[in-house]
Amino acid sequence: MGNITFGNPDNIKEGSVFSNRYQLIEAGLHRSSVRGIDSNASDGAAAIVMSGGYEDDYDLGDEILYTGEGGNDTTSGKQVAHQHWDSPGNAGLLKSLKSQYPVRVIRGWKHASKFSPKEGYKFDGLFYFTHSEIVTGKSGYKICHFTLNKIGSDIQGPEKVQIGNLVLLKSNGKAEKWFSIGVEAETAQSINSESKMAELLLGKKLYDKIDFGPGFEILEIRKYLA
Repeated sequence: MGNITFGNPDNIKEGSVFSNRYQLIEAGLHRSSVRGIDSNASDGAAAIVMSGGYEDDYDLGDEILYTGEGGNDTTSGKQVAHQHWDSPGNAGLLKSLKSQYPVRVIRGWKHASKFSPKEGYKFDGLFYFTHSEIVTGKSGYKICHFTLNKIGSDIQGPEKVQIGNLVLLKSNGKAEKWFSIGVEAETAQSINSESKMAELLLGKKLYDKIDFGPGFEILEIRKYLA
């Protein structure tokens, strides 16, 4: 692969759709026909392709929770081993986070999201990494999780839970899970705004706990971007 390039190398219009990965390479948007992360450990990550390969990805539009590389069964999409910070792709993602390099986000047709194209690959602009952490994924393995926010967007979690929010909840002994209150979001389990659980959640703040079923703790509160 050639030298890594950050930003939008040819001022390609956001929303442009390409038929295949080779066209992405020709356009200078991504340098690999296979890898999801265009990066190296020393320079950083310049682009990612979201193609439905990881079960712990969450796509909220202007905000993305992105799973790093490694430990994934490409046939089932399930995580079968732990991820580590020192893999080349994950080290590159960390470098871009620390250096605040812009990252090109490309969504593929296999990525199960309302923001993805029905066919091909869509360039969806530039994002910044804003957070990283090791979390336990759906299959019980440790994964490197990154938060990306779109450049120019106004992403800021509400101070209190409101109808129309996405809420990340943690229950004892179970993996964290996103819930949506009063809205249908593809990446979250919907909660009826009239339900008892919604009643307990509304007005609560970050890290508050609610006594419902096994009990839940609020880890994140986000606006839903329809």
